[in-house]
Amino acid sequence: MRKKSFGRCPFDFDEDVKKIAAINKYIHAKFERHKNKIDNLKGVEQKLMVLHYFNVLNELSNQAIFSLSTGAFSASEVLTRVIMEQAANQFYIAIDDGKNAQALLKGSKKLVHSNGKRWLECLKSKEMTNPAADERIRIGKELTDMFNRLWPNTPEYPGTKKLFEVIGWETHYHAYYVPLCDSIHTFSDDMANIVSLYNAIQSDKTTAIELTLAVKQENKRLAIYNVVIAIGLRCEALVNVFNSLGYRDIITEMAPTIDAVNQIIIRYDDFEHSRIFYCQ
Repeated sequence: MRKKSFGRCPFDFDEDVKKIAAINKYIHAKFERHKNKIDNLKGVEQKLMVLHYFNVLNELSNQAIFSLSTGAFSASEVLTRVIMEQAANQFYIAIDDGKNAQALLKGSKKLVHSNGKRWLECLKSKEMTNPAADERIRIGKELTDMFNRLWPNTPEYPGTKKLFEVIGWETHYHAYYVPLCDSIHTFSDDMANIVSLYNAIQSDKTTAIELTLAVKQENKRLAIYNVVIAIGLRCEALVNVFNSLGYRDIITEMAPTIDAVNQIIIRYDDFEHSRIFYCQ
């Protein structure tokens, strides 16, 4: 028989947010200290893109942590998903001789072209026009053709699912990334909680108060869990860059930080698993 309440989470959420912020700060400081080593990557595009991804990931991670500290959990959820995506991209473009970076550039402009064509088709079906659609097609085709001439043998950039598989993050894709992409499901959960709260208020105010506190606690717990997963993947992407360049000493330096991330994740996983057992 299922229980009505899971009980309070024993974690100090504010302390965990501080730990995550410190870990994220350390990751970026490690990059800043050793970013000159990125010059040893083989491709020019690869070097520029890997460096830029570090700055993008730092910006996104800082915003996600700030969202946690201000209780903006919907914002942190969106940022978490993007951090995972961009960490995966950085990981992938750092593992070869530069063709993966070229493939990403080609793929992005090819997408601009195809998106412009679909937009124009939609406009025509409604007897409408928009010069921006024509321009999107023109620019997309022009840049795609240019990249095809520059790099004729570059393979197609993988889609998101395939990308996660190629870099060994297939489990992460199913366990963490996909649920964050299902925003309809996520927000419908929030709506269901609101309806449940409303119904509880009508029948039993004490129960309603308990349920309100439980929902707030669960939202915060999930937000922190998702952000620490994303920061962990960001850390893994950084480790991969240095590993691909042969800097094992840097990875050794980062081992305590990697362990600190894993310990937080394990603690949250253990709590979740204990609740699943409790409800069976």
